[in-house]
Amino acid sequence: MARVESREKGADSAAHMTQRTAVVLLNLGGPDSLAAVRPFLFNLFSDPDIFKFPLGFVTQKLFAWLIARRREHEAAQGYAAIGGKSPLLANTERQARALQQALGGDYDVHICMRYWHPMTAQVVAELKAHGHQRVILLPLYPHYSLTTTGSSYNEFQRDCRRQGYAPDARLIREWYDQPDYVDAIAATIRDQAALLPDPEPVNIELLFSAHGLPQKIVDAGDPYETHIRATYEAVCAKLGWPRTTLCYQSRVGPLKWLQPYTEDVIRQKAAAGARQLLVYPIAFVSDHIETLYELGITYATLARSLGIGQYHVVPALNDDPRLIRALAKLVKEATA
Repeated sequence: MARVESREKGADSAAHMTQRTAVVLLNLGGPDSLAAVRPFLFNLFSDPDIFKFPLGFVTQKLFAWLIARRREHEAAQGYAAIGGKSPLLANTERQARALQQALGGDYDVHICMRYWHPMTAQVVAELKAHGHQRVILLPLYPHYSLTTTGSSYNEFQRDCRRQGYAPDARLIREWYDQPDYVDAIAATIRDQAALLPDPEPVNIELLFSAHGLPQKIVDAGDPYETHIRATYEAVCAKLGWPRTTLCYQSRVGPLKWLQPYTEDVIRQKAAAGARQLLVYPIAFVSDHIETLYELGITYATLARSLGIGQYHVVPALNDDPRLIRALAKLVKEATA
């Protein structure tokens, strides 16, 4: 299991560990090899909180297997282009190490991935074995959605019941408006804009690209779009730039998703004569396939084919000290 320890090996007993607060970073996970792409996709499409099939209690696994098989080749091409695996675990491990250092010895930071290792059942077993009575669940999704934070929390609760583990578990449900987080985004954008040939904001089209969500989920009451827009507006207020657009990527299937779609916005900006396009992945705090391949390769190719000479993706915050400061404050507020 990917885990951060702050104590010397063997220095603490399980009895002592009960005095420490466990902090569990919840994230999506990603395949650690090309061979893992299909089982990763199978785990994803088996999630009943996201994919609801007719007679799901009977058909869920069958549909998940069929979809994973159908989508494996395309997904594997993306992972192959960024090194043959997802970098999400490594990036989350760096965040966990930095957060452990920021929090100090009263906390024990763990990583819990929803669809690949270390998975929820494994993490719950370790928390139970070490006798953690208080657990802070900190999603690395600033914006709440049933499809991300909600799914991870539900699975954690299910595995606690399966394993007879009943800690005082506190979920930090959303943190899209945390001031240090908003400041970090604005500062990172300014830093990256300074690298453009013409760094004047009036000559930069700034796109905030968020992961999409089917419109029907939003219509059913999911607050994700509201949270994304709140972060977008807060960052725009910090920047004061004249040319910004919020858009959505990663749409799959025939359903209507949140709009406008990022690829359509790129086409519109090119048609209007844009020559410098800066893209910030507003829904993500860790670089992974959606930032490195979809934005960084697929949409970059589209932009340049349309005559946009300067297309740059701003890196996700990853282990930026300002993000770590935000996470540490969230944890301490939750344990106050």
